[in-house]
Amino acid sequence: MNETQNVYEQIENIVGTKYVSDSEPVCYSYSMNCDFTLQGIPDIVVKPNTPEEISGILRVANKYGIKIVPRGNGADLTGGAKPIGDGGIVLDVTRMNKILDIDEENRIVTVEVGISWSELCEQLSNVGIGYYTGSTGPASGFSATIGGGLSNNTVGGGGAAMYGAVTEQCVGLEVVLPTGEIIYTGAKANSFRDKPFTRFGLGADYSGIFLGDVGIHGIKTKASLNIYPLPEYRGYATYVIKKTKEMTPPERGSKVMIKWQHDRLQLHDFFYYTQSTVTSLKGQKVAKGLINAKVRGATLFYTTVADTQRQLDYNVERIEKIAEDAGFEKLGPTVEEGNIGKWFYEEDGRWQWSNHSWAGGYLFGMGGCVKCPTYQLPDYRRMYDDWVKRNFAKMAEMGGVGGGAEFVAFGVNPTYIDVAGGAGVLSSVEHREAQIELWKDFLITQIKELGAVHYWMGEIIGRSLVDSGALSEEYYNFMITIKKALDPNKILSPGKFYLTDKY
Repeated sequence: MNETQNVYEQIENIVGTKYVSDSEPVCYSYSMNCDFTLQGIPDIVVKPNTPEEISGILRVANKYGIKIVPRGNGADLTGGAKPIGDGGIVLDVTRMNKILDIDEENRIVTVEVGISWSELCEQLSNVGIGYYTGSTGPASGFSATIGGGLSNNTVGGGGAAMYGAVTEQCVGLEVVLPTGEIIYTGAKANSFRDKPFTRFGLGADYSGIFLGDVGIHGIKTKASLNIYPLPEYRGYATYVIKKTKEMTPPERGSKVMIKWQHDRLQLHDFFYYTQSTVTSLKGQKVAKGLINAKVRGATLFYTTVADTQRQLDYNVERIEKIAEDAGFEKLGPTVEEGNIGKWFYEEDGRWQWSNHSWAGGYLFGMGGCVKCPTYQLPDYRRMYDDWVKRNFAKMAEMGGVGGGAEFVAFGVNPTYIDVAGGAGVLSSVEHREAQIELWKDFLITQIKELGAVHYWMGEIIGRSLVDSGALSEEYYNFMITIKKALDPNKILSPGKFYLTDKY
């Protein structure tokens, strides 16, 4: 019996025959994420149902020195939930998808991390007075899991301008360490507590080691999150921003966005779309409010929420006065007239606005979502445009289909933005190596020219941070020390940031 077969049988004894597979079609289907090009084919796929089963699988992996990659629904675009290189085990947590407790007194929900953001928010909306998670995950929240969102520090699915990244709502975790031990973080680390209520206390913030870690420090199995009552009143408007003699749309838009943030207005979300993005949305008929709207220019929309009509009126008056004083053109109040703010909030647009850029079988998408100070929006526009000009000939040779001018920027609490954008070329095996190098060049340009702060680390972005020299020797050694202490046998998500290559 070869070693892989021995591993397979031991895992089969842990989870049962139905929930483990080494068949070629199954393993191939787990060899990629939504990026579909950063491909590593595992030897085994397993779907455990309890943290104890995960612990057992990890102990087997340590015994045989076989790598394991945790995975939710694989809804990322940078190779975060697949092996780097072939072989190993993909551990799919999507069977672990239950809501375990809704503590209405403390307004905290505890869930298994395989549940999606949309499913969680849908179920919460029917509990008591109706709740939601505040920041509702990434824009892929129809399929993205809680575990994936927490592993990537995600934003974008609504509520970020008010609540920040999803990790800021986490008050505790259950984690299986790479060596198989199961721990709680946050208040529930006190074994005499039955329910979590805060992430802090009991020493250092150990939850933070597993938030945004892209699955390199442990396998999250349960998460406890703050929840908030669904607002009864909400308002939204969408504006067109055109170029003036003095300022470009990004310059005009960022000034308003900064003022909105600095004045601490009750903004639930605000999004800036470049003119090219608006054109793409209209062409692909994603944001249906733009299909028939005669929009010419960049757009900016906001959403706001309140507990009373009086409070809502007050919010809207202050928010819109700033936009009107800047000379922005307000579109009509209905979705049909172009009010994508209403579409975003009322019609699940928060989980659809980025669908047009999620590649597909014919497109090699070079995603590079970054966080930056709001004032840097014009700098990002210039950087994107300059990069596309420098690489236009290369992109044309590969069947270029889009690039720098097409991006979205949205507000994140308290005073920064997320810029979601990149470039795309026609996908082909012939150009694959050159396309990946072009993608790396785009990421390193962001890192070096603008000090970009990425959060979707995955395979390519984490490695680009190292390759660019962005991480100081002292910081990188600190990362290696933590990884080595937690994962001495190099079995969990090896290769990310090249960390396991260093010990």
